Order: sequence, then C-alpha cells, then structure tokens
Amino acid sequence: MLALAAATAGVSLALALRPGIAPATAACPHALAHPHQVPLPKIRKAITCLINKERSKRDRPPLKPNRRLKLAAKRHNETMLADDCFRHRCKGEPGINRRVRKTGYTRGERAYRFAEILGYENTPRQMLDRWLHSGINRHRMLHRDFRDVGVGVGWGAPVAGQDDSRFTTYTVVVGWRRP
Repeated sequence: MLALAAATAGVSLALALRPGIAPATAACPHALAHPHQVPLPKIRKAITCLINKERSKRDRPPLKPNRRLKLAAKRHNETMLADDCFRHRCKGEPGINRRVRKTGYTRGERAYRFAEILGYENTPRQMLDRWLHSGINRHRMLHRDFRDVGVGVGWGAPVAGQDDSRFTTYTVVVGWRRP
C-alpha cells in the first residue's frame, strides 16, 4: 500500500513538473481544455482557480465565488454572445453598475466596488495569460481589495466573423463590499 501511494505521488509530481506545463495549470483541472471538451461549469472553475493561483503568488487573498456576481457576469456574457458585442455595455443593456446592483450584491452595504474583465480565447490558461499581459485587466484581477468573484462563460466569440467553435467567452466580475 505504501509503495502504491509513493508511486502515485511520483506520477502526480512528474505530471505537475512536466516541461511546458506551468505549475498553476497543473494544479487547476481543465485549464488547458478547448471549447466543448468539458462542460461550461468546469471551465468556470478552471478560470477561477487560475486567477486565484495568480493572486496567491502575489500574497493576495483568494476570490470567493459569489452567486450574485456570477449572475451579473452570466447575463452580460449571454448578451455579448447573442449580439456579437465585445464591450462592457452592449446596445440596450444597462452598464455594470446597474447590472450588479440589480442582482442585490450591494443591497444593505455602505461601501462597495466592483470591476469587470472580458475576453475570449481557446483555453482558460490562454485567457489568463492574455489578461496578465493587459495592464487594466491584470490590475482588476489582482487588486488586493477584491474578495468576491462571479464568472460567466459561454461557447463562441462575441465578434461577428469569428469561428465560434474555437473560442470560449469569459466575463469576470470582481468585487468587495462592507456594511
């Protein structure tokens, strides 16, 4: 039994340290999943895991999934995909302030702040890398005050003319609130 445990640990370590796979990717299941390879909830968990790994590297607290922020992110993501609109505010849609407030996230709170991060890519890992190389998205994702996260994901690209089978679109809403 001890030999089996040691062998299993060795295989796990070998996979985690395999060349070409970043440690954060190895620790986050489905981080390299392409569109339609796994269900959307697993993609949502993968991108949240990757973001939290990056935050951990910088001594930031992990973001906790929040159902109200998830609702705001999910609704916006669906609108972007339905309307081929890759923007923070699509035609006929309220801005992020109203979208988040409508979910009840800020109800009863005296102070709050939130931000939105958008993107579309082939895998969660590629999406994270793109955000890390974008100053404003990196700042929003890694800001030390944010404590909550909501993630919306969907198959396709929110841009007309893109091959929707190759992309997953992401809307991430991060926030904090205090009574």
